[in-house]
Amino acid sequence: MFAAGVLSLLAFGACKKDAQKAPENVKAGVLPDGSTLPGIISTQVELVANGTYYLDGKTYVQPGGDLVINAGVTVKGISKSTPAEASALVITRGGQIHADGTNGTIVFTSNNATPAVGDWGGIVILGNAPTNQSNPTIEGIDLPTLPPGVDVHYGGTTSGDNSGVLKYVRIEWAGANVSTNNELNSLTLGGVGSGTTIDHVQASYGRDDAFEFFGGTVNASYLVSLNTNDDILDFDHGYQGSVQYVLGIRRSGFTYNDANGIESDNEATGTCPALTPITNAQVSNATFIGGQNAAFAGTLNAGRLRRSTGYTITNSIFLGYNNGFAVEGACTAGTFTGNVVHAFSSLGTIPAGNETHLNGTDSNADIALVDPFAVGANFDPSETQHPGKGAIVGGNYWYLGWTAGL
Repeated sequence: MFAAGVLSLLAFGACKKDAQKAPENVKAGVLPDGSTLPGIISTQVELVANGTYYLDGKTYVQPGGDLVINAGVTVKGISKSTPAEASALVITRGGQIHADGTNGTIVFTSNNATPAVGDWGGIVILGNAPTNQSNPTIEGIDLPTLPPGVDVHYGGTTSGDNSGVLKYVRIEWAGANVSTNNELNSLTLGGVGSGTTIDHVQASYGRDDAFEFFGGTVNASYLVSLNTNDDILDFDHGYQGSVQYVLGIRRSGFTYNDANGIESDNEATGTCPALTPITNAQVSNATFIGGQNAAFAGTLNAGRLRRSTGYTITNSIFLGYNNGFAVEGACTAGTFTGNVVHAFSSLGTIPAGNETHLNGTDSNADIALVDPFAVGANFDPSETQHPGKGAIVGGNYWYLGWTAGL
């Protein structure tokens, strides 16, 4: 049964000149090093430790399918001629991914010798947890190109739904733009449940958002965003979960477009009273680092909270954006406490009880992180004056050893 399944899976994969032919005695469900991932996965498929694999177009993990990615694996997304065909890994409702790079970071990156922003699509995980939409389809997928029988709707009624594990993973050069307002993010989570593990994930050089949550209840921790074109954290469609320990870094030399540190909406129209469940991301211990002496062109707010969203943001540090926090809409309300915010031009709407600094020439003058603008070994975003706040608490430099480019 399994052997037949593997032959079927391999038939779906696009051949590459350097892809290895599966040996006759290959263990059922294991793809050999050098293989192209199949277009459809509906059983357990395993990628061998430290192997190199390819995404050539979309790979869809169907209900009952489980993609197991062992430590040290590199998956390279092949650039396609049109954005609608962008290579991407999509875990559909009922499918699972188990990518645990604890013993060797798992890397999703571009196949190009000289990589560029948006070379490939990214990772999409869809689950059965609640949203405030009626059986929505995920953005970033060109629906007419879906293979027969593949469903990219998301959401349901199972708050504890389990889509698997994403742990010690880097996602680089992703975020293909299918069409206006229909982009793939580095990591897109649609209706993903709290039974899913998302921690120690880095998104670098993505064209759209680093991490976007469309509804669902999944919790995420130890997230890094480096030079993401758009928002670092984006919440929509009734997301209710916690996001703790986030390091969001922007540096010169990259293009930013309508970019916020955090953007949160309840849904696109901002209906008031709000549709339920109401988006209410619980963000804590985040550090967002923008420009040192001026905001980068294309960046907007440290946070933009709008369209009837709820929010709970605590013990976080924001610096280097032109504006602090924009709170928009009569039904937009939440909790914002214990935070430290710098802005170059305007602090925006920040309640009493938070520490604020307006400085047009030096974003770190008052906050005094150790060295948030250095690159490489001297980079140090830890705080000296605000114990318990920001991404680095108690000397725990949790990003060391598995991230790249910092």
